[in-house]
Amino acid sequence: MSHYSQQDREQLAILVMGVLDDWNIREEYQISLLGLPEDTAVRELTKFSRGKALPDDDDLLARAVHLIGIHQALHVVFPLNPKMAGFWLTTRNRYFRGQPLTVMLEEGLPGMDRVWRHLDCTRNWE
Repeated sequence: MSHYSQQDREQLAILVMGVLDDWNIREEYQISLLGLPEDTAVRELTKFSRGKALPDDDDLLARAVHLIGIHQALHVVFPLNPKMAGFWLTTRNRYFRGQPLTVMLEEGLPGMDRVWRHLDCTRNWE
């Protein structure tokens, strides 16, 4: 089990759902990015955005933290245009040989880690 309290997971849910909303990510992709079961109802996403705690699952919580970290890094890279984050994620990138979003969807947490490390060089200092 994770070291996140119920309150931490409630706040994390609101934050990560806000990030996914800012990026204009389709609901089925949101489910996949969070590592939720494929048959998760879209209404669960709405509940998370309203503060329902994320499940106490280490993989899901790590994905949420990575998505928030990627979001923060994108705001550092593109400080004057918050819409660039969603654009950057869905635009072909030579480094990834495709869209960063596709990397995250296909590779899961390792793909999210690659994207975050690409955007935030301090992640490579760990």
